[in-house]
Amino acid sequence: MLIATLSLTGLGLLAAIMLAIASKVFYVWEDPRIEQVEDALLGANCGGCGYAGCSAAAEAVVFGKAKPDVCIAGGFDIAQAVAAVMGMAVAEKEPEISQPGCRYGVQEADLKYSYIGVPDCRAAVLLYGGSKECVIGCLGLSTCVRACPFDALSMGEDNLPVVNKDRCTSCGVCAEVCPKDIITVTSAAKRILSDYKVNECTAPCQRTCPAEIDIPAYIRHISDGDYLEAVRVIKEKNPFPLVCGHLCPAPCETECRRNLVDEPVTINALKKFVAGYERETGQRALPNYLPPAAGKKIAVVGGGVEGLTASYYLRRLGYQPKIFEATGKLGGILRYVIDEERLPRDVLDWDIDGILEIGVAVETGKQMGKDFTLSSLFGAEFDMVLLTSGGWDSRQIMRGKVWGESMIPGTGLLLDILIGAAHGEKVDLAGNVVIVGGGKATVKAAEVCLNSGAEEVTIVYPYSKEKTDYYDIDLNVIKRGSVNIYYSSVPMELRGEADRLTGISIRTESGEVKDIPLDHLIVGSGRLPEMLIVKEEENKWKTVEIFKVLPREPDMGIFDVGEMGRSTDQTAVVTAVRRGRKVVRAVHLHVSGEEVAPEPGVIITAAALQDVREIVAETDALAYPRKNIDNLSNLTPEETLIEAGRCLDCGLICYKKHLDLPGLKQEKSST
Repeated sequence: MLIATLSLTGLGLLAAIMLAIASKVFYVWEDPRIEQVEDALLGANCGGCGYAGCSAAAEAVVFGKAKPDVCIAGGFDIAQAVAAVMGMAVAEKEPEISQPGCRYGVQEADLKYSYIGVPDCRAAVLLYGGSKECVIGCLGLSTCVRACPFDALSMGEDNLPVVNKDRCTSCGVCAEVCPKDIITVTSAAKRILSDYKVNECTAPCQRTCPAEIDIPAYIRHISDGDYLEAVRVIKEKNPFPLVCGHLCPAPCETECRRNLVDEPVTINALKKFVAGYERETGQRALPNYLPPAAGKKIAVVGGGVEGLTASYYLRRLGYQPKIFEATGKLGGILRYVIDEERLPRDVLDWDIDGILEIGVAVETGKQMGKDFTLSSLFGAEFDMVLLTSGGWDSRQIMRGKVWGESMIPGTGLLLDILIGAAHGEKVDLAGNVVIVGGGKATVKAAEVCLNSGAEEVTIVYPYSKEKTDYYDIDLNVIKRGSVNIYYSSVPMELRGEADRLTGISIRTESGEVKDIPLDHLIVGSGRLPEMLIVKEEENKWKTVEIFKVLPREPDMGIFDVGEMGRSTDQTAVVTAVRRGRKVVRAVHLHVSGEEVAPEPGVIITAAALQDVREIVAETDALAYPRKNIDNLSNLTPEETLIEAGRCLDCGLICYKKHLDLPGLKQEKSST
């Protein structure tokens, strides 16, 4: 017995010693902040953050793989608590909420067949993509409702999910389980930065709108009599609702599905009415949420449509924009080119004041290159400079501008060089000169540069040698001096120091990125493009590509100045609005450390989408004619309700088959 006891005691001591040694050898130190961060998190383990529970999310935060606001379901208070543990700061951002993107349940939508299988959307979609004719239509089998960990979803009578805004934490679990991407976690900020996707339920009108306004949404608010909310919807994509009400050529009406029945809804007149209501009542439709102005300080050079648009959305995202305008008043071509009979100046001032009211600062009568420079802006603690100089019309407004007063140091337009040379003007172009594009005029410009003291001229041409031969452009006729030619090449970045241009990076035909030192840059186009210039260390700066956000071909690098559809000043205005918002997306991506690239799945002209080519109504309600409206461009309140009621509230291929328009029942009963 004694021997057995001693043996067991010895084995126990040996095991203890081995465990002690193992604990030393295999000991893994755990950062105490992990437990502290986990305690600060919501504790729902919902997975909305993308990690397998709160413990994994806490580890990700501590190891620098996630930000303090990783818990999207927890809100700003929890983000602050996590940031306090990490000794960091976190900025407040707009709350997000789940939003169903389908408006037609199985009772109203066209069906391919009756589904009687497993009551789960993920199962139903395996059978020919689901029972709906619409390829992205909601199947209404409650999968998202069952998945919601916060009981924030229910199914409505129309078999579509209904979101309880008070319970929704924006965890995104519902969006993850939906096999048709019907539900998204969204906010006004997200919608400002995004384009319509091929997997979204969109109407032909909104897909056609150059500013990408959610037209069916604001018409629904008009039908409900909520005019200010209609204006808020418009301003998510266009801060000039009243101006565009006067000027927009309304391409959306051309694609309106009511054209298949009788006449299109007067979409632009409805926009003009609610924007006019906002002005007449003085009830400014301000954003429902405006974050604190705590982001980067951004100098926006140019107070035209694009500069004002960009400044508006920068402020809505929490940045601190300040506009620098060369003329005495804001507005650009809207003020100085378009006739006042077409655009009353008090209308323009109303929309501009609405942009400034949310916190956009302004200095007028200040011309870049003359009254201030890049170095003075960066010295004034601006983090970046956004150039929105406008097109040819804006250059006409700026009459008298000379070489050397360009917004970008050492940069000018090929046209200005040639016109100056034709008038005998002398320009000192000593050093290295780079010419980008220019066609046949490039040869003449290179000669002018060599005559003006250039030691070396480099021509960066976007097209191949074969294409220039086809168009009879011979860049090799320049026989004297040092001239380098790069075909099928585009500029990718400019660099400078203080107020001096020092270099350019180009992508050559082989895909190689080549750095070229330079003193002067000549751009072979009718205008300088929008450009984002960011401050680097020691008074140095560089440009950032911004129009990579547009799915465009061919890639023209930082000097992509194409304006699709710009044929009149009206379309120029609404196109400039869109470009201003796209610039903001590029700025936001750059500041967030993300790649400046197009969104995947964005609807473009060539996108293949389901559509309707013929409407067969279940009743004759759709044929209700428009009557007693004297002026379709200036609607009365009563006419506005009638016109809004004519909207079919289209989805991808769904639409209202029954309308209850004012006077319809009485008219039908009397016949």
